[in-house]
Amino acid sequence: MESTETSPFWGWIDVVIALGAMLPAMLVSGGAVFFTYWLVGVKPAVKDIAMPTQLLFYGLWVALLWGAFRWRHAKPLWASLGFGLPPQYWRFMAYGPALTLFVGLAGFVLQAKEVKMPLIDELLADPVQRILFFVFAVTIGPVCEELFFRGLVLPVAARSIGKVAALILTSVPFALIHGPQYSWSWQHLLLLTVAGLVFGVLRLQSGTAAATLTHCTYNLAMFGGFFLNGRNN
Repeated sequence: MESTETSPFWGWIDVVIALGAMLPAMLVSGGAVFFTYWLVGVKPAVKDIAMPTQLLFYGLWVALLWGAFRWRHAKPLWASLGFGLPPQYWRFMAYGPALTLFVGLAGFVLQAKEVKMPLIDELLADPVQRILFFVFAVTIGPVCEELFFRGLVLPVAARSIGKVAALILTSVPFALIHGPQYSWSWQHLLLLTVAGLVFGVLRLQSGTAAATLTHCTYNLAMFGGFFLNGRNN
């Protein structure tokens, strides 16, 4: 992290603050969505609350993190965490589909079975929810994941324990947060860990924006795969 405080100790405080901000953002976003449905007298299904809650959660979390960062460092959040657009940015956008293809081939070799995702199936079957899911999956989701794992934690961990250990430290939890989505399939978690390692290497070499562009187009290619597999039916 490009901070005025170079000690890893101060960097880890930022990580703790970012983690702590998740709880109030989660409570407020969930409460706001349920309260809205209560006001209009509608009992929502899970698919009706999933995306609005996620979108509001990430928005509130980033806002809290932005405020905390301005208070602690008096510096802009995005630029300080390496979000400057890299030269030849299109190159990193091309890496995403290439990584998707590699992960798909590796999954075939590892005999990774197709995992049933009922909630995603429901989201893709609903025209409105499908749009929200698409926006979240290819923009807000990867941007916020990269902000935390590669923008914030990775450089702090690299200064504390070295780059290799830091890459592993950020890639494994990145895979694990997707565990419920993939029914804890070890093949899928391994492939997500590999993807996380790729994003981490790109962050160390070219900045957080480079990793984020690759992550966004990786998800975009994955999203296309859902349709090719008929998940929208």
